Amino acid sequence: MNPYQRKAEFQEKRDEDVLAASFKHPHLFELLVERYEEAFLRKARSVVRNEEAARDIVQDTFVKIYLYGRSFRPVEGARFSSWAYKVLMNVCFYWYKKMKRERDFFSALDEDMEAVLPHDDSAEREHKLDRDYLESMFSRLPETFARIMRLYVVEQKDYKEIAEVEGVSEGAIKTRMHRARAEMREIARKITEESTY
Repeated sequence: MNPYQRKAEFQEKRDEDVLAASFKHPHLFELLVERYEEAFLRKARSVVRNEEAARDIVQDTFVKIYLYGRSFRPVEGARFSSWAYKVLMNVCFYWYKKMKRERDFFSALDEDMEAVLPHDDSAEREHKLDRDYLESMFSRLPETFARIMRLYVVEQKDYKEIAEVEGVSEGAIKTRMHRARAEMREIARKITEESTY
Protein backbone atom coordinates (compact mmCIF):
# COMPACT_ATOMS: atom_id res chain seq x y z
CA MET A 1 0.00 0.00 0.00
CA ASN A 2 1.47 3.37 -0.98
CA PRO A 3 1.58 6.31 1.49
CA TYR A 4 -1.39 8.09 -0.13
CA GLN A 5 -3.62 5.01 0.17
CA ARG A 6 -2.55 4.48 3.77
CA LYS A 7 -3.20 8.14 4.62
CA ALA A 8 -6.67 7.91 3.04
CA GLU A 9 -7.36 4.76 5.05
CA PHE A 10 -6.52 6.59 8.31
CA GLN A 11 -8.43 9.76 7.40
CA GLU A 12 -11.43 8.81 9.55
CA LYS A 13 -9.55 7.02 12.34
CA ARG A 14 -9.21 8.36 15.87
CA ASP A 15 -6.26 10.59 16.76
CA GLU A 16 -4.90 7.91 19.10
CA ASP A 17 -4.87 5.34 16.28
CA VAL A 18 -3.21 7.76 13.86
CA LEU A 19 -0.51 8.59 16.43
CA ALA A 20 0.20 4.91 17.14
CA ALA A 21 0.40 4.08 13.43
CA SER A 22 2.65 7.09 12.70
CA PHE A 23 5.57 5.49 14.54
CA LYS A 24 5.68 2.79 11.88
CA HIS A 25 4.52 5.07 9.04
CA PRO A 26 5.73 8.63 9.85
CA HIS A 27 3.83 10.24 6.94
CA LEU A 28 0.59 9.51 8.83
CA PHE A 29 1.59 12.11 11.43
CA GLU A 30 0.66 14.73 8.81
CA LEU A 31 -2.98 13.89 9.55
CA LEU A 32 -2.57 15.07 13.15
CA VAL A 33 -0.84 18.22 11.96
CA GLU A 34 -3.71 18.90 9.56
CA ARG A 35 -6.28 18.31 12.30
CA TYR A 36 -4.68 20.45 14.99
CA GLU A 37 -2.38 23.04 13.42
CA GLU A 38 -4.90 25.89 13.08
CA ALA A 39 -6.40 25.36 16.54
CA PHE A 40 -2.92 25.18 18.08
CA LEU A 41 -1.93 28.39 16.30
CA ARG A 42 -5.00 30.20 17.63
CA LYS A 43 -4.26 29.04 21.16
CA ALA A 44 -0.54 29.87 20.97
CA ARG A 45 -1.30 33.35 19.56
CA SER A 46 -3.70 34.02 22.41
CA VAL A 47 -1.00 33.11 24.94
CA VAL A 48 2.13 34.73 23.50
CA ARG A 49 0.62 37.51 21.34
CA ASN A 50 3.29 37.06 18.69
CA GLU A 51 2.67 35.45 15.28
CA GLU A 52 6.23 34.25 14.63
CA ALA A 53 6.62 32.89 18.16
CA ALA A 54 3.23 31.16 17.92
CA ARG A 55 4.32 29.37 14.73
CA ASP A 56 7.60 28.28 16.36
CA ILE A 57 5.70 27.06 19.42
CA VAL A 58 3.30 25.01 17.31
CA GLN A 59 6.17 23.47 15.37
CA ASP A 60 7.94 22.60 18.64
CA THR A 61 4.70 21.15 19.98
CA PHE A 62 4.30 18.76 17.05
CA VAL A 63 7.92 17.67 17.38
CA LYS A 64 7.37 16.94 21.08
CA ILE A 65 4.11 15.11 20.41
CA TYR A 66 5.90 12.85 17.94
CA LEU A 67 8.97 12.35 20.15
CA TYR A 68 7.00 11.58 23.31
CA GLY A 69 3.91 10.11 21.70
CA ARG A 70 4.86 6.55 22.59
CA SER A 71 4.36 7.44 26.25
CA PHE A 72 0.78 8.62 25.60
CA ARG A 73 -1.81 6.20 26.99
CA PRO A 74 -5.48 6.94 26.32
CA VAL A 75 -7.51 6.66 29.51
CA GLU A 76 -11.12 7.38 30.38
CA GLY A 77 -11.74 11.12 30.13
CA ALA A 78 -8.25 11.90 28.79
CA ARG A 79 -8.17 11.78 25.02
CA PHE A 80 -5.29 12.57 22.68
CA SER A 81 -6.51 16.15 22.24
CA SER A 82 -6.31 16.82 26.01
CA TRP A 83 -2.76 15.51 26.14
CA ALA A 84 -1.76 17.38 22.97
CA TYR A 85 -3.08 20.69 24.36
CA LYS A 86 -1.15 20.07 27.56
CA VAL A 87 2.02 19.66 25.49
CA LEU A 88 1.19 22.88 23.65
CA MET A 89 0.66 24.80 26.89
CA ASN A 90 3.93 23.48 28.33
CA VAL A 91 5.78 24.72 25.24
CA CYS A 92 4.01 28.11 25.51
CA PHE A 93 4.95 28.34 29.18
CA TYR A 94 8.59 27.46 28.45
CA TRP A 95 8.71 30.10 25.69
CA TYR A 96 7.09 32.73 27.92
CA LYS A 97 9.53 32.08 30.78
CA LYS A 98 12.52 32.21 28.46
CA MET A 99 11.41 35.46 26.81
CA LYS A 100 10.62 37.06 30.17
CA ARG A 101 14.04 36.03 31.48
CA GLU A 102 15.74 37.57 28.44
CA ARG A 103 13.64 40.76 28.69
CA ASP A 104 14.46 41.11 32.39
CA PHE A 105 18.10 40.40 31.71
CA PHE A 106 18.48 42.95 28.95
CA SER A 107 16.47 45.55 30.85
CA ALA A 108 18.98 45.22 33.65
CA LEU A 109 21.83 45.61 31.17
CA ASP A 110 20.41 48.50 29.20
CA GLU A 111 22.37 51.69 29.88
CA ASP A 112 19.34 53.93 29.39
CA MET A 113 17.35 51.87 31.88
CA GLU A 114 20.30 51.81 34.27
CA ALA A 115 20.43 55.60 34.23
CA VAL A 116 16.85 55.90 35.50
CA LEU A 117 16.88 53.02 37.98
CA PRO A 118 17.34 53.95 41.64
CA HIS A 119 20.81 53.21 43.01
CA ASP A 120 19.42 50.77 45.59
CA ASP A 121 17.72 48.47 43.09
CA SER A 122 20.23 45.65 43.65
CA ALA A 123 17.82 43.39 45.56
CA GLU A 124 15.14 43.73 42.90
CA ARG A 125 17.62 43.10 40.11
CA GLU A 126 19.03 40.06 41.87
CA HIS A 127 15.56 38.56 42.27
CA LYS A 128 14.76 39.16 38.63
CA LEU A 129 17.75 37.39 37.14
CA ASP A 130 17.96 33.66 37.06
CA ARG A 131 21.46 32.67 38.22
CA ASP A 132 21.64 29.47 36.19
CA TYR A 133 20.63 31.30 33.04
CA LEU A 134 23.15 34.06 33.71
CA GLU A 135 25.96 31.60 34.28
CA SER A 136 25.13 29.77 31.07
CA MET A 137 25.33 33.11 29.25
CA PHE A 138 28.56 34.16 31.00
CA SER A 139 30.22 30.82 30.25
CA ARG A 140 29.93 31.58 26.52
CA LEU A 141 31.62 34.97 26.80
CA PRO A 142 35.36 35.67 26.56
CA GLU A 143 36.75 35.64 30.13
CA THR A 144 37.35 39.42 30.24
CA PHE A 145 33.73 40.14 29.38
CA ALA A 146 32.38 37.39 31.65
CA ARG A 147 34.35 38.82 34.58
CA ILE A 148 33.01 42.35 34.24
CA MET A 149 29.46 41.11 33.63
CA ARG A 150 29.60 39.07 36.85
CA LEU A 151 30.88 42.11 38.73
CA TYR A 152 28.11 44.28 37.31
CA VAL A 153 25.12 41.93 37.37
CA VAL A 154 25.87 39.49 40.19
CA GLU A 155 27.99 41.60 42.55
CA GLN A 156 26.07 44.80 41.70
CA LYS A 157 29.23 46.92 41.26
CA ASP A 158 29.03 50.16 39.30
CA TYR A 159 31.40 51.10 36.47
CA LYS A 160 33.77 52.97 38.77
CA GLU A 161 34.09 50.02 41.16
CA ILE A 162 34.59 47.59 38.27
CA ALA A 163 37.29 49.85 36.83
CA GLU A 164 39.11 49.78 40.20
CA VAL A 165 38.88 45.97 40.40
CA GLU A 166 40.09 45.59 36.81
CA GLY A 167 42.80 48.23 37.11
CA VAL A 168 41.61 50.19 34.07
CA SER A 169 39.78 53.46 33.42
CA GLU A 170 36.02 53.84 33.76
CA GLY A 171 35.91 54.65 30.02
CA ALA A 172 37.57 51.31 29.24
CA ILE A 173 34.92 49.52 31.31
CA LYS A 174 32.13 51.34 29.45
CA THR A 175 33.65 50.22 26.14
CA ARG A 176 34.01 46.62 27.35
CA MET A 177 30.46 46.61 28.71
CA HIS A 178 29.15 47.84 25.37
CA ARG A 179 30.97 45.02 23.57
CA ALA A 180 29.93 42.46 26.21
CA ARG A 181 26.27 43.46 25.80
CA ALA A 182 26.52 43.03 22.03
CA GLU A 183 28.00 39.56 22.48
CA MET A 184 25.33 38.62 25.01
CA ARG A 185 22.56 39.64 22.64
CA GLU A 186 24.10 37.40 19.99
CA ILE A 187 24.38 34.54 22.52
CA ALA A 188 20.72 35.00 23.50
CA ARG A 189 19.75 34.84 19.82
CA LYS A 190 21.70 31.57 19.42
CA ILE A 191 20.18 30.09 22.59
CA THR A 192 16.73 30.88 21.19
CA GLU A 193 17.59 29.12 17.93
CA GLU A 194 19.09 26.13 19.76
CA SER A 195 15.97 25.71 21.87
CA THR A 196 13.95 24.31 18.95
CA TYR A 197 13.41 20.73 20.05
